[in-house]
Amino acid sequence: MAGDEGALADIAEDVLAKIQRRNKLSLGFKEVIEGYQRVLRQFKEQGVRNGQLEKEARELRAENATLQSQADKAKHSAESGEKAIAAEARNRELQEELTATYKKNSGLAEDLMAAQRRLQIVRESNEAQARELSDMAGKGKELRAKVKELTEALEKEQSANKLNTVEFQARLDEKEAAERKAGKAESEVADLSKRLVEMKMTEIERMNEANRMYDEVVKSARQIERAAAASAAGRFMGRFQSLPAGSVTNMMNGLVEKSRGHMSAIASIESLVPDSPQRTVSAHEGGAYALAFDRAGVKMASGGADKVVRLWDPDTGQQSGALHGMTETVTDLAWTCDAKFLLASGADQAVRMWDVSSGRVRHTLTGHTQKVVSIDCSPTDAYRAVSCGTDRCIKVWDLSRGFQVNTFLQPSSVNAVRLTMDGTMAVSGHFDGTLRFWDLRSAKLANEVTGLHTQQITSVSIGIRSGTVLTCGKDDLLKLTDWRSFQVERTLRAPSFHVGGVWCRACFGADERHAAAGSADGTLHVWSTEKQGQLVKALKPKGAQSVQACSWSPQGTPLVSCDKAGAVTFWVPSDGSSMSPQHSDVPGSPSHMRATR
Repeated sequence: MAGDEGALADIAEDVLAKIQRRNKLSLGFKEVIEGYQRVLRQFKEQGVRNGQLEKEARELRAENATLQSQADKAKHSAESGEKAIAAEARNRELQEELTATYKKNSGLAEDLMAAQRRLQIVRESNEAQARELSDMAGKGKELRAKVKELTEALEKEQSANKLNTVEFQARLDEKEAAERKAGKAESEVADLSKRLVEMKMTEIERMNEANRMYDEVVKSARQIERAAAASAAGRFMGRFQSLPAGSVTNMMNGLVEKSRGHMSAIASIESLVPDSPQRTVSAHEGGAYALAFDRAGVKMASGGADKVVRLWDPDTGQQSGALHGMTETVTDLAWTCDAKFLLASGADQAVRMWDVSSGRVRHTLTGHTQKVVSIDCSPTDAYRAVSCGTDRCIKVWDLSRGFQVNTFLQPSSVNAVRLTMDGTMAVSGHFDGTLRFWDLRSAKLANEVTGLHTQQITSVSIGIRSGTVLTCGKDDLLKLTDWRSFQVERTLRAPSFHVGGVWCRACFGADERHAAAGSADGTLHVWSTEKQGQLVKALKPKGAQSVQACSWSPQGTPLVSCDKAGAVTFWVPSDGSSMSPQHSDVPGSPSHMRATR
């Protein structure tokens, strides 16, 4: 029994020592649980041992009771003293053994209670450590998540820094290339400016020479007519001397009338003001809004709400082709100076460029954020154009690549834009009634004429010869502005003239001595830009609706208009308005020009 008690104590101390070592060494929770399970197993074994000892104690008590009974019987039966003495001795031995057993069991119970107290302490410590481990595990999870987030943020930051570095280097390279290009461009611009000045001077000289030749031709024609009339009169007088006086007089009167007809035809060349429609065509379903002649006057285009650009023969008024590709209404048209390409602006926020010979779209110019309402091409560079829109932007385009070159942000919505004859300046008309001049070389505002119109400007046209700027406004006025002094030279008005749309297009005549614009009632008005701006003609075909645009051929005729009904009308001078019918084939007359061009 003493050996079992010592073994149990050794086991408990060994367990306690192991637990303390594990606690000191901060071992894992698993090892503590295993030590606890071993202690429980030892406790169970000790319980079994205690049960056996209890059984033995019960047997000893039973035996002791039996011996006591025998001793009592022996006393009553007066048995021999030796037997009683032996029984008493045996009883004492058993009592001592029982007492020792009780003592041993008491010690074991005390050890067991002590072990249970230590086990409770270990259990509480383990639970505390488990809670601490759980808290630490939660914190560790949070720290791992935070570390992951920080790692991802660091990777993104590193990637962004790398991209920024690449972009910065690219921009630095672009800047250096741009500086080199700018230096080269400055020298090229200087050379180009010099060449343009020389070309301008040459052009002026050629125009002066052409004017001189024209005057000489007119004088020569008049002399020829007078000589022909005198010669004819002499021949008739010689031939018909034998005729009665009345017949000779009638013949002379006929020659005089013929001479006057020839002179009237020659005079009419100077002003080909139309007075009758040559042809009216229903061209665009939903309305026609744009017209444009090429600079030679041999090609014409129209566009409208049906998203189709139609090509016309100006001489006959017959359609010669159609260009497709627009996805919204066509708002304006412009030919390149070499007439190889046609550009159209549209309500679909884009400008399209067609190769007229093939009918294919070469470029789609995008960049405007709202509808594009006006387009114009440079008179000197076949690959330069400008556009404007309701997004308050004027954009300059390189047509060779289809790229945007520059953008001018505007203080007001832009309704029209045109390039000057040298291609160095853009003139824009705005919703606020202001006319602005933009220098494309410096990309800056050169000048502006504020309050030109009391309402928005609907169109801008620039004279080819004089450079005079013609504007049309919603205030029902047309104004001529000198591009050098920026002063208004003349105002054109008429009581019956009322602008019918926010993009109503006016135009100059070929000689710039006349201007035309359409009215809301379908009337096409023609003014003289001279003689105080008097109204010359008011043309109105039957069933006409609001005129949206007009364009005058550079050859002097025809004048073309289009309206909200989609009709395109070709206006020409009637034969009777400029000459006698029998002499309509005189060389130089409008009808002869239309027949022989």
